[in-house]
Amino acid sequence: MPLRPWTRWIAVAGLLWLAAILRWIDLPHLPYGLWYDEAYYGLDALQVLEGHLALFFPENNGREPLFIYLVAGAIAILGPTPYALRLTASMIGLLTVAATLRMAWTLSRRWEVGMLSGILMAFLLWPLNLSRVGFRAGLFPLATALILWALTRAARSGRARDWALAGFLWGGGFYTYLAARMTVLPIALGLILGRWRDPQRFHLRAICLFLLCALLILAPLAAYFLFHPGDFILRGEQTFIFDDQPSLFQTAWEQAGRVGGMFFVRGDDYSRHNTNGRPVFDPLLALAFLIGGVQALKWAPFTVLWGLSMLLPTFLSTEAPHYLRAGGALPVAVFWAALGIWSFVEAAARWIRTPWGRAAILGGCLGLSFPWHTVAYFDPAWWAQAHVRGAFSLDSWETAYEIRSFLNLFPDGTVILSERLWAGRAEMRFLLWNQPAVRIRRLDEDPPEPPHAPALVVGWQYEPVPLLRRWLPHEALISLRAPDPWPGENAPRYRALWAEPVDRMRSNLQAVFEDGIVLEGGIAQRSGHRLTVILDWKAIEKPSRDYSVFVHVYPEAEAPQWPPTSPPAAQRDGGIMDGAYNTGLWQPGDRIRETRTVILPKSLSGIPLKVWVGLYRWEDGSRLRIQGGGEAISIPVEEEK
Repeated sequence: MPLRPWTRWIAVAGLLWLAAILRWIDLPHLPYGLWYDEAYYGLDALQVLEGHLALFFPENNGREPLFIYLVAGAIAILGPTPYALRLTASMIGLLTVAATLRMAWTLSRRWEVGMLSGILMAFLLWPLNLSRVGFRAGLFPLATALILWALTRAARSGRARDWALAGFLWGGGFYTYLAARMTVLPIALGLILGRWRDPQRFHLRAICLFLLCALLILAPLAAYFLFHPGDFILRGEQTFIFDDQPSLFQTAWEQAGRVGGMFFVRGDDYSRHNTNGRPVFDPLLALAFLIGGVQALKWAPFTVLWGLSMLLPTFLSTEAPHYLRAGGALPVAVFWAALGIWSFVEAAARWIRTPWGRAAILGGCLGLSFPWHTVAYFDPAWWAQAHVRGAFSLDSWETAYEIRSFLNLFPDGTVILSERLWAGRAEMRFLLWNQPAVRIRRLDEDPPEPPHAPALVVGWQYEPVPLLRRWLPHEALISLRAPDPWPGENAPRYRALWAEPVDRMRSNLQAVFEDGIVLEGGIAQRSGHRLTVILDWKAIEKPSRDYSVFVHVYPEAEAPQWPPTSPPAAQRDGGIMDGAYNTGLWQPGDRIRETRTVILPKSLSGIPLKVWVGLYRWEDGSRLRIQGGGEAISIPVEEEK
């Protein structure tokens, strides 16, 4: 039984809410970081907001302007953040869901096929990822869906206004992404074949109006390329795979296998575009896609011509298959899969007469596909991998966050940033836009007069802490901030030394150890099963060697005095700053703050603690004596309020 109009509107609204949730959930944090290309869009958008308008942006191999102007609007409201870039992409993705629904409904003349196309566009991994990264390529599927809808409508009605709208949309598509240039092929062939098969609907005046409207929109961009031909061909020349190939036939065969196989066998291998190289469709949807493609040959042949043409950008280029370059084929692929699914439903209707039974079959098909795509995309294990973090330059984001945290706490502070973390990193330029306090330096050079505290120096992962220390004032409290190493790596991607005023040093202790080392302050803060120990050290002389620190935790009743009679219930031993700035590197007058985290066993839950701190020689375990007697000093413990 056909659905009533209000029921259809409710279903469409529900679909758009689903698509919005999938695109907005945890959007500020997933994907991690900010990739180089995304940042360049942001940098160009910032230039636009400063009045530098352009029809084409030649930086970073050249980019069409529409996405950049949309991002500029978002940045004007939200500021220069990754969220502004990705929220723009998510809104484009939401519009793509709606446009694909309308396109498929018009092409098939079935609301159900349109709805199924919209559902697939909402949760398939390919369009979902495009909607959550700040790439201009995400605009092209939207343009494709609108162009196919408008052309189908114009070809059926023959009205001048429909042909004009189709021309305007086609001309606008050239402002979205490089692959839009390939649309000339299917549209030219489609108009020629349409004129040959049905001259009454494809009359010359309508075709001329269509082309004229497209040219009116395209003219400014075309004029730019007329005077800058190098910008027009640059990216195509860089990625063209058939240059200098020993066997063109073999290369073409291999490319065809990769591009065709992306729907069934293996998809894009870039972690920024796909998850674990998954093909576009799971096995069930792959079967539906094939069935729908066979049906489209008869009922919607132009989609076949369009889809094959839109695969040419990835077929002709390196790194095939490439989901960004093949984006123009996405609405067609979704439409074919929806046609195939609806064929399943209609075949099942011969045995299952009730609408609820058919709905159950449809829901089962989609329910089996959902985990393959959406659940896989949000899998924490995927995002935890080092290569995925690196694919989105998470280290740059973490570095910029460290710097901004410092400047939020000390607005008048100074930041020294290693050139190794800046050069060639557009993401750093975007994330630290308009930050005059940040100075870019080569840390291996002789530093000038160090700035006054508060100050921060941030170095590359292989630049040692003593190299960073040279750039900070001598009379300051120094602490190290470094993220945990990524999975499979041994060192953090950056190190940051904070130099705070000396008056921020805690001075509740006065334990003078041998070899000129003083523990001037300390506190242990308990929160659940985590004990955070903060120690403030001072070098009154230059220590002769490296020592290790021990932090031993006991129930208070068992260790009222040193030495305790039982082993510690928890402990955290090791070098200063995890060995990055051990005592042998200190200079007289240095003040060092270090933080250690001790994980407490359940046996210590809810009972008072005693925390003892001292120094020892790591090779034999012999402890340093404290002036006045003893080998350790207890520090106060604060409980979480």
